[in-house]
Amino acid sequence: MDSFSKFTQNVSSNWTPFADKVGKSFTQYKQLATEKLGSGAEVTELPSDYVALEKRYEAVRQSSLLLVRHASAYTAPPSQFDVQALQSQFSTLTSKISGKQDAETVASARREEEERLARSTHEHVLARSSLEVAEKIGLEEPLGAALFKFGSIEEKVGDEKLKQNKAIHGGFIDPTTGNIESGIALAQNSRKQVNAARLSLDAAKTAFKNARPERADVARRDVEAAEDHFVTVVEEAMKLMRAVTESPEHLRYLSELVKAQLAFHKEAASLLGDLAPEIDEIQVTQEALYRHNN
Repeated sequence: MDSFSKFTQNVSSNWTPFADKVGKSFTQYKQLATEKLGSGAEVTELPSDYVALEKRYEAVRQSSLLLVRHASAYTAPPSQFDVQALQSQFSTLTSKISGKQDAETVASARREEEERLARSTHEHVLARSSLEVAEKIGLEEPLGAALFKFGSIEEKVGDEKLKQNKAIHGGFIDPTTGNIESGIALAQNSRKQVNAARLSLDAAKTAFKNARPERADVARRDVEAAEDHFVTVVEEAMKLMRAVTESPEHLRYLSELVKAQLAFHKEAASLLGDLAPEIDEIQVTQEALYRHNN
């Protein structure tokens, strides 16, 4: 009998918090539904400072999400179509391998090629295509020689692009993502708590307004408790949102993004700047020969 009493007490103690949680959720849902239906229910206004801060915070949050998405796309390897084209080239190459080589050798070569493809950039794709075409045309031909020079330089530009991508991930994408998953996530959760506290407060006010005389004191204390909780969560949310909007880290991450791009473009400009006169010289010579022969 004592064991059964202890069991029922344990069930009761575990059930009560769950029941309270369900009850609060239902009360908030009921209040929200009442507001949505426009039945004239009282709606507590959020402080003007909170509303203004929330707008600034939301702008920072949205910009962080947008920039991370686009920066990730900017540093991503070539599209699947490009990679499949390169893999097709590799398949053609491996088909020519001597039958004396075993499957393990071919598999090892394929793994190396796939790793190389994963490290590719659009510059690498363009470089390899140029080098391949140059070989077909012949390096003794002006166009073949020019494509070989271009492909060789573009390969180096691609290597610089990989350095840039690594710097962007380390200095911008990764830390900004970390901020989204920490500080911004905490602020987002606090906003939800503010909304839930407001609904609970308005539900308590409605209950007090409709309470029978013998329940008036209890209903009034419920309103006071809900008001205290509402003020507390609003203050906490404002603290967390202010930490996001006023943080200097956003500027630090942006600075790293700019530095990474600047370093890449300076090196790319230097490489292509040396190449351009050589291509121009080949073009001028070829044009002169063409006009002379025609």
